[in-house]
Amino acid sequence: MTDETDANPPSPASVPAAVPEPLVTKKNPLRLSLVWIVPILAVIVGASLLLRSYFEIGPHVVIEFRTAEGLEPGKTQVRYKEVVIGHVDTVSLSSDRQRVLVGVQLVGGAAGVAVDDTLFWVVRPRIGTAGVSGLGTFFSGAYIGVDAGVSQVTRRNFVGLEVPPYVLRGEPGRRFVLHAKDLGSLDVGSPIYYRRARVGRVVGYALDPQADELQIQIFIEAPYESLVTQQARFWNASGLDVTLNASGLTLNAQTLASVITGGIAFERLPAAATLPAAPAGSPFYLFHDRKTALAAPDGPPFTIRMVFDQSVRGLAIGAPVDFLGIEIGNVRSMALLYDKQRQRFPMEVTADIYPLRLGAVRNAMLDSTSAANTDTVFMKKLVERGLRAQVRTANLLTGQQYVALDFIAKAAPATLDTRGDVPIVPTVPGTLSELQPQLAEIVGKLSKVPFDDIGEGLQATLSQARSAIAQLTPEAQKALADVQKTLTSVQETLARLDRNLLDSGAPVQRNVEQTLNELQRAAQSLRVLGDYLQRHPESMLRGKPADAPMSGSEKSR
Repeated sequence: MTDETDANPPSPASVPAAVPEPLVTKKNPLRLSLVWIVPILAVIVGASLLLRSYFEIGPHVVIEFRTAEGLEPGKTQVRYKEVVIGHVDTVSLSSDRQRVLVGVQLVGGAAGVAVDDTLFWVVRPRIGTAGVSGLGTFFSGAYIGVDAGVSQVTRRNFVGLEVPPYVLRGEPGRRFVLHAKDLGSLDVGSPIYYRRARVGRVVGYALDPQADELQIQIFIEAPYESLVTQQARFWNASGLDVTLNASGLTLNAQTLASVITGGIAFERLPAAATLPAAPAGSPFYLFHDRKTALAAPDGPPFTIRMVFDQSVRGLAIGAPVDFLGIEIGNVRSMALLYDKQRQRFPMEVTADIYPLRLGAVRNAMLDSTSAANTDTVFMKKLVERGLRAQVRTANLLTGQQYVALDFIAKAAPATLDTRGDVPIVPTVPGTLSELQPQLAEIVGKLSKVPFDDIGEGLQATLSQARSAIAQLTPEAQKALADVQKTLTSVQETLARLDRNLLDSGAPVQRNVEQTLNELQRAAQSLRVLGDYLQRHPESMLRGKPADAPMSGSEKSR
């Protein structure tokens, strides 16, 4: 085929013209195509979104709870003052499977919440003594509440509270501490009243094992914190206070809420109304009742002993010690003793009295004495003037007794025994114990009367009388029968006379009524005559004038 081609070359007319050489133009490498604008813009927007997300996301914290009830990752919110500051992103168990670890992603603006003293808790519906809370979570679901701290130390791991705090930071008001021997029916959230108006609540309590007492934390809300002065008195107003003693039946109660859930009430002493408000954290004592709380200051107690040679049934610890009608103390303890010489079992009663309650009487008797042992000197002077201790009945219905310090007439001379640590006040038997021997003596004398012999003698006398009547002669029996007939006729006569005189239809009764009517008419006539003579005294001499003739009009009438 090569040979054929070479042998027959193409004609010049059929040979095409020469192709021009292409012109190559080089592009500027710095110039981008419009196609790249879209991906570049997408990269810029994505980067801006990433940067924005980075700066808006706050720290991630982990909160420990006892249970994860109501908590769901991606749904449960974290709120501070009802503003959403984060969400729960993880919920897992701890390594020991005793706690629940809840991961919370906070927003960037809430970075200051993750500090050392911040508190977290789960808000759920709760019904307690403090009231009803968290009802809104029935519809929105549970969420984590936050009480932001003020510390400068950051923190990422927290232990959540199982119950909401009862006082949030920044809440206006003031905290105080109450010292008490018994909690009673008080609990966290129990109300505090002033003149039966709610002004605060109990926010916590703890038992101090060293002092063996309770320390109750209370919070008085604003603007009522100014009512608490250093002279304020607090008492337990829980339930009903029913007292039956020598003063009768006493019933004290606060509001219905305090009766059911417990509560505390307080008042200021009248003389302390102008004092400034007590500073936060001031300690106060919680009294048992209002009477004790508002009582005047008694000063230190003065302990005395009394030995009673009688039964003290009805005398209890706490029974009052009375001085001429004034309660000056209470019984503190009672103990049974043994007297070997007399082979008796006396009762020792120890009581705390407050001589300062006697006021001017104590001061008057201690004018010339020194300041040392004034209460001992005061009691010694009273005993030398005849003061004795005596157990008396306070209430006949309940049998309660009390100790009376009274001046006994013709009491044997005695003095205050101060040989021991506690002075001994001399005693005298109670009125009931004195009455019992007298009654026993009367009963003994009555038991010596021969009632059986007297009864037998009367029975013998009656038998002899019946025998004597049976042995009467016929004439005597006839005379006795006549006497009985006479008595019968006398009875009939008296009955007849009673009918004739007292019956409404008896003749004598009618005659008496007629006579009385005539006497009444006569008295009326005399009254008319007296009136006429008073008006016309001349008629005594001239007589009664003739009647005036009637006129025509009178005749026509």
